[in-house]
Amino acid sequence: MGRLTIRHKIYIYSSAILLGLVLLCGIIIYLVNTNVDTLIHNRARVLMNNCIFEVNQGDYTSLEAYTYLTINLSGEVIHSNPKNMVQNKVDMKIVTGNSYGKKSGNYVYSAPILEDGLQVGTIYVEIPYEKLIKKSYFCIYVMAVTIIAVLVILIKFILFLHRDILLPIRQVHQSTKKIREGDFRERVRYDYDGEIGLLCHDFESLRDELDYSIQNERLLKEKEKLLLAYISHDLRTPIATISGYVEGIHTGLVKDERVQEYTSIILKKITMLNGLIDDILEHSKAQLHEFDIHKTECYSRDFFTGIVEELRGDIMKKGLEFRSNEIPNLLINIDQKRILQVLQNLVGNAMKFTEKGTIAIQFRYESEKLFIAVLDTGVGISATDQSMIFEPFYRGEKARTLNVPGSGLGLSISQYIVTQHGGRIFCDSVLDEGTTMEFYIPVA
Repeated sequence: MGRLTIRHKIYIYSSAILLGLVLLCGIIIYLVNTNVDTLIHNRARVLMNNCIFEVNQGDYTSLEAYTYLTINLSGEVIHSNPKNMVQNKVDMKIVTGNSYGKKSGNYVYSAPILEDGLQVGTIYVEIPYEKLIKKSYFCIYVMAVTIIAVLVILIKFILFLHRDILLPIRQVHQSTKKIREGDFRERVRYDYDGEIGLLCHDFESLRDELDYSIQNERLLKEKEKLLLAYISHDLRTPIATISGYVEGIHTGLVKDERVQEYTSIILKKITMLNGLIDDILEHSKAQLHEFDIHKTECYSRDFFTGIVEELRGDIMKKGLEFRSNEIPNLLINIDQKRILQVLQNLVGNAMKFTEKGTIAIQFRYESEKLFIAVLDTGVGISATDQSMIFEPFYRGEKARTLNVPGSGLGLSISQYIVTQHGGRIFCDSVLDEGTTMEFYIPVA
């Protein structure tokens, strides 16, 4: 039995139960038929009990439905039905020891006739066998119905086991084989609200999580390749520039006042490299969920007023117009350093892509959230780029065309910071008209 499947075991056990039931019913029927004479005699006695009592009282009315014969001790008929045998002599040898009669005809029931406690005669009553053996069919009928009922229940039980246990297990097995082959499309289609259903539901949840993990791993590997490519590209240009300027100074080609100019350019390139490396480290921490977020409660007006004034100066130095509105005075729970980083990233991007016009910082309170928006009148972002700008290292067409410096990590890091604060960041832009970058943080 150890090598048999559950389905085979169910079939074997069910067949054994059904066979045992049939054998039991057969034994019962055999035992009933074996003792049929005793059963018939007992039923006849029960049937005639009241009639014989009345006969002993001298009343033969209840026996008129039967053929009977009453004989005294001398063998003379004293009562009979039909009446034509009264006062006839009967040979006692014919009736003695033959009270059961022939089963093909009538059953002959005999009982003593008593008078003052003494037997004065014997009564013989012919009873049709139909009245005595018809109840035996009821037993057979009950057993047949029982067998059919058990058979129906057994079939339903087997179908239940097949549909609600074996079939889901088979589906889980097939899905497991597909998963082992790398195919996650084979789903377990099972909606039964029970233990097996919960098992299938948990298996599907595990399959989805595994599928997501593998897809995420593949995506991370692709991003790692892109990361190496972007880092190589972004580092090569400033390093080549620095190398050229240092070589010019080292070989003596650059002298006097131009040395100061070259060293200033070298310092700018080094600062840009430091910023790029910092962005890469920040992005790596965000990917590893090791980004430090330390929240403290503060009032929005006190926090953002100084930042807005600082950014106003940077924007106006570039020759752009700056606008802002009144800051709502709300209690917020934020990491001040990280939110400042987000706002600086958004304003920095706006300044990179806006040669003339206006940059504005707008605040508004709505639905228990503080919204901060940075609006510019710059070159805008194309519709195809807007869905990708929050991807790490992604740089839109305008950034590549205009040769705008940057790592392509600022918006990705900003999105992570805002998300860790329970908020979201949005982009709305029209090409050649301007861009609006907006994010919100919940109010404490």
